[in-house]
Amino acid sequence: MTITESAVTQRIRRKLRNTTHMLRKTRGERQQVDCGRYYVLDTNLNALLWHHVNLEACGRELGVLRVNESVAE
Repeated sequence: MTITESAVTQRIRRKLRNTTHMLRKTRGERQQVDCGRYYVLDTNLNALLWHHVNLEACGRELGVLRVNESVAE
């Protein structure tokens, strides 16, 4: 079963909502080169935790994607 990118980002954001982490999407080309398309911030430290985040791998690690689901590119 294929899940859209926006659906996976919503699931990940919901999962991270009660923590100090926040999934963000880059805006500019320069930022995308530095951080990748998606990155995770720690809002308490205002620090970059993970860069170049793979949505499918992150979703599986957090438990928001089932075994039979994959992310549409």
